[in-house]
Amino acid sequence: MITIKIDKTTLDKIVDEFKDYIIDSDIGYIMYVFKKDNTMLTIYNNKKGDTFKMTIQGQDPMSIAKKYSLEEKIMPRKSKVVKESPFFIDVDQQIGSDEVGTGDFLGPIVVCAAYCDHETMKLIEQYGIVDSKKLNDTTIMRIVPLLIKKVYYSAKILENDRYNGAYQKGFNINKIKAILHNHCLIELHNKVPYVKNVYMDQFTPEEMYYSYLNGIDKVEKDIIFREKGETYFPSVALGSCIARYLFLDNMTFKAKKYGMKIPFGAGNEVNVFAKKFITKFGITEFDKIAKKNFANYKQVTDSKLV
Repeated sequence: MITIKIDKTTLDKIVDEFKDYIIDSDIGYIMYVFKKDNTMLTIYNNKKGDTFKMTIQGQDPMSIAKKYSLEEKIMPRKSKVVKESPFFIDVDQQIGSDEVGTGDFLGPIVVCAAYCDHETMKLIEQYGIVDSKKLNDTTIMRIVPLLIKKVYYSAKILENDRYNGAYQKGFNINKIKAILHNHCLIELHNKVPYVKNVYMDQFTPEEMYYSYLNGIDKVEKDIIFREKGETYFPSVALGSCIARYLFLDNMTFKAKKYGMKIPFGAGNEVNVFAKKFITKFGITEFDKIAKKNFANYKQVTDSKLV
């Protein structure tokens, strides 16, 4: 990611040039968010002057920076190193949420909010619950079915046909995730209304998260956001593991339904599978299991096999 400064004239030029690619505007301190192909531009408001900050993410951000920047020397922003916690920093009553599936071309998005207290901590220690990314899928499928009957949680599985519908309405991935997280947190908090601490594995700045929920009647407030939250809070780790289990169970069901093992991720193996799937079941059925905004979709549907 590269951050540059632009003036009002350049801002107007960018707005005009990217007007067909706007995905958000007037969100707190953010003026505009544009997304064209794999490039995202975010322009921030500046109430103190006539210069504005713009971040550029995606392919070849330097060429865009050189085109618009007021500064002669442009330096890429150093990636922020987010540290993990070696131990949970809060083991009292709490709710935490996490999600899986956002990087999988052919899998659903699953969000889970989980409740944790001292009794739950005994189970977490007994079953060795940590961040789901640190447990292999075989372990997840073995331990979570034993654990899931003993804890309070709320989960939402968003299949890709509904994901695609939301995306066509202008919902970006973070807005979709925010709505899913909010749904699960509200539902679970209604079951345990006495819980005060609510945690979330942070995927977007706090201001952006709440802006995505504008217009929704019930919004979970006072959430504590933390990157790599699953290493800090047991409720987030538990939610992560349950979400992963539900994701794997969903993919196993689809594999049985279609008689084909569906690969995870968004690499070449997934594209090879997708072409075989389209040949066998057709593009209409494929659209039910694929995230159509992924670059993979164009790659496989442009194929002569379709």
